[in-house]
Amino acid sequence: YQRRVRGGNGKCEKEFGFWMFKVSERREREVRQEVKEENEAIARKRAQQRRRGARAEKRVGNISNEDRVKEQLFVLLLLDTCPRCGWEIERGLKSDDAKEHLTGCTDEKAHSVYKAKQAKEKASKDAKTKAVETQEETQAYKTWEYNGRQVGQLWMLGEGTLVKECKKHGLETEGPKHVLISRLGQVIRSMERRAITAGGEDAGSGTHDITPIHKVDEEDLPQNMDAMTRDELQCVAASYGLKYDEKCDVKVDLLKKLQSARLKGSGLLMILDGDDGTGGKKRKRKQQEEDDRDFKLDE
Repeated sequence: YQRRVRGGNGKCEKEFGFWMFKVSERREREVRQEVKEENEAIARKRAQQRRRGARAEKRVGNISNEDRVKEQLFVLLLLDTCPRCGWEIERGLKSDDAKEHLTGCTDEKAHSVYKAKQAKEKASKDAKTKAVETQEETQAYKTWEYNGRQVGQLWMLGEGTLVKECKKHGLETEGPKHVLISRLGQVIRSMERRAITAGGEDAGSGTHDITPIHKVDEEDLPQNMDAMTRDELQCVAASYGLKYDEKCDVKVDLLKKLQSARLKGSGLLMILDGDDGTGGKKRKRKQQEEDDRDFKLDE
């Protein structure tokens, strides 16, 4: 066994474990890539859910507005139950019948009973959703660990996991996701560099992979960054420690900075340089060398 554990149920205390099988290097690389793609999809799904929730709050507003919208839907027969007392409209009844019911629906006791029932159902639904999110966050964290704790892949972790990691390093836990990533990435990079500078037997075998964006393998980068949103691109840029303007940089700006950083030091940017006969090629190459030097200093 790679690991043996004992069940947490008092009725069953038997040991069970997880077998470790030898696989080829190619298959292990394929599995890593498959799991990474799955986690990318989960991260994007969570981001989409947050955006939909934010749009819904803007449309509905406070609770009174939400109740008013539900009442209008009930009158239009787009809701089957009265939003006040839970009375179900029978088949064949018309909009006037629903309006008449709302006019006479003034029983405060029935209202409170129905609201309590709704609150209980919502709490149960939220608990199930929270359990699924916790499972997904745990899966993403374990995948991140298995892939070498790459700082450049912090963007795939959930906000709950990032908050826990910030607490672990004594950092502030307030702020949006890209701020948490930036804060955490700076500390981890500084910690790993100090370990390398200190030398010793453990030098070069740090706990995190701080490979910069222009040196990571292609499969370690997000797939199809053009399809990512501005918020997601901010998280990717923060993961790799790139500088960007949080307020002014739009999606196109972030894509250009990520692509430029990816090509730094590769020489690919100089292929397009042309000689205009006035030393333009020489000046462009000099500027490219200065940019590369600045980028290394930032690292």
